[in-house]
Amino acid sequence: MLAVRVALSDPERAALRQIYLEDHKRYLRSDRLNIVQSGPIVDEAGKGGGGIVVADVGSLEEMHRFSAEDPFVLHGVYSSVAIYEWRPTIGGRG
Repeated sequence: MLAVRVALSDPERAALRQIYLEDHKRYLRSDRLNIVQSGPIVDEAGKGGGGIVVADVGSLEEMHRFSAEDPFVLHGVYSSVAIYEWRPTIGGRG
């Protein structure tokens, strides 16, 4: 199954974002989760507003566990994190 994590950054914690950015990137690349796509989301001004991770998982719990150990989550960089099952209907997996 595909799972999607949508995480929105807390603008008041921008300094922490910079401190933990490299740790966050290393964690996403750690092969602890089968990530299909991942990257930042940006607003109209080009400023980072959060990030999206799409992963091939056995259960949503797998994504929840992975997310809970992300340095950005551990250190409160995000103001919100939501995890969903994604059932694509158009494109390569539909």
